[in-house]
Amino acid sequence: RGRMKRKGGPRPPSASERSKLILVSACTTTFQSPPITMSTSEVPATGATGMETISVAHIKPKSKKEQRAERKAAKKASSSTHEATKKQHLSPADLKEQNYRLKKERRKEQLKEREKEMRREIRRDKNERKKTRKRRELHAVGGGLDPKIAAERLEQRRNKKRRKKDETQANEPSKGQDMDIYDKVFNGTEDDDSGYRTLEAGVKCKDIVVGKGSVVQNNSLVTVMYKLKGGRFDSVIDSSKNFAFRVGKGEVIQGWDIGVQGIAVGGTRMLIVPPKAGYGGKDIGAGPGALLYFHITVLSCK
Repeated sequence: RGRMKRKGGPRPPSASERSKLILVSACTTTFQSPPITMSTSEVPATGATGMETISVAHIKPKSKKEQRAERKAAKKASSSTHEATKKQHLSPADLKEQNYRLKKERRKEQLKEREKEMRREIRRDKNERKKTRKRRELHAVGGGLDPKIAAERLEQRRNKKRRKKDETQANEPSKGQDMDIYDKVFNGTEDDDSGYRTLEAGVKCKDIVVGKGSVVQNNSLVTVMYKLKGGRFDSVIDSSKNFAFRVGKGEVIQGWDIGVQGIAVGGTRMLIVPPKAGYGGKDIGAGPGALLYFHITVLSCK
């Protein structure tokens, strides 16, 4: 048989070729191939106008980690919605009981965390004590070191203690001198000839009568009876039988704040106040810059 070539296109398939194509199509429809991952590519497709191209998206399977995260998020969302709906349907008493139970559980967790922290702290302290004990054993005589080196270190420690003791003994006299200076500043120096004691700012005092009541201190509220003498003829310039003031607050002259302290109730003291602790260069009747002589008796002290 002679076959004539067809003009204007491919020749039609023969009967055997058509049977083969039918068999192949039946096999492909019966047995499906496993899914494959396709990337974005151009796949030819036959249309009415001829060959066209379509775009297929890249399909990538999700990892196990992403799947777990999705399941966890879904579970959390479902539980939150379940709790919300459950709370809506609960009565006030049940809701209160549920809140109390949750609060109790949180408290229990906090106690557990605190116990864990305490155990860690105890463990750290135990390790520190163990390290200290090892260091002591290492530096002890005959313990971990050469006996000669250990003996030298022990001798050094003993010498250090001896030097420290000698220094403290040498400083003891200086402490006594410091106490003498302190006593002179706060208690004054006594003049054997006149019997007056010199206090701060040059104020001099002499106890005429020693009282038996409470002693005047700084910030005490006292009531006194006094006389002020001065001038050429030693005349009385000022006096009062009931004068109250608070010591150390600047309500009176500095000489009084210094000289009144230490007088017991019922006691009498003579004060000699210089100008720098009194009125300065002002003339109050005894002349400018003159010494002021006060005769003070303490009536009460609070």
